[in-house]
Amino acid sequence: MNKTIYIRDEDIPVWERAKEVAGDKLAPIIVDGLKGYVAKKEAEEAQTRGFERILLAYQDADDNLIPKKKAFTGKWVISPEDPYDTAYENGIETDRYAVAVTAKNAVVMYYWTEDGEHFYGRHFKVFPSFTEAAADNDVKWAAIKAVQKIGVPVEELDI
Repeated sequence: MNKTIYIRDEDIPVWERAKEVAGDKLAPIIVDGLKGYVAKKEAEEAQTRGFERILLAYQDADDNLIPKKKAFTGKWVISPEDPYDTAYENGIETDRYAVAVTAKNAVVMYYWTEDGEHFYGRHFKVFPSFTEAAADNDVKWAAIKAVQKIGVPVEELDI
């Protein structure tokens, strides 16, 4: 697809230098710039709806405890500072769950097991909905608790 871009006279030196550096292939550079611009505007819009950038640094229990960092725009329904806990029958170990909703309506489950002295890595899973999260037995009860906390949506029936 061909598109025409109009460059202001005062910006022509920048355009010419960009062509030199890019070897006359400016389309990928323009698209990258547009992607960055759209991401910035979406993040600004999400902030007006109460979302923020969330950064998690953890040892990934699903990848041999390799350190990971993941960031997304969202808001905590159940925060890592005040997680939803489920205790094991042995009375020693506890599973702890934090749940977030992203600006794009995905559900993030961040959870770990600890015994008071140790923790056994952390898990990070993303689901398209709470229904999908509840179908995963690892996080089912945390998904249910999060829905209860934000409020069970009313399904209006036209019957």
